[in-house]
Amino acid sequence: MSVKSKFQVKNIKSASRKSKRARTSSCSCQRQESANDNRSNGCRRTDPAVEGVQDAGKELSKIFKRLENEEVAEKLVKAIRCHDARAVQNIIGCDCKVVQFFCTQRSDCVRVCCLFGRDNEVTISFDICIKRENIHRY
Repeated sequence: MSVKSKFQVKNIKSASRKSKRARTSSCSCQRQESANDNRSNGCRRTDPAVEGVQDAGKELSKIFKRLENEEVAEKLVKAIRCHDARAVQNIIGCDCKVVQFFCTQRSDCVRVCCLFGRDNEVTISFDICIKRENIHRY
């Protein structure tokens, strides 16, 4: 019982289906590979950015660990309030650079940028803001 039919298709519009999944990188490694499958599907096995992120974690931990010392914290606060780039640079170390000082309505801030990895594959930027002492609350 085969039924043959003819269809005429007119005015077909295609709509892109929106995915609810997050975007991924252009690398299309399949995560469903078995543990014994050694194929890389075009992706590098050792991404240098991974090493850079690990390096960043180690170095930033050292920086923030130094800030637990009261004298170092006091020097950093004074340096930020006085916009002393050299003093901030001495505290944060060689991997990070003072990008700029700026003020908000109630704080003095410094923006810091750090580069990590063999070829600086990882960039981490952050702000440190210190509330001003002589702010009157209305």
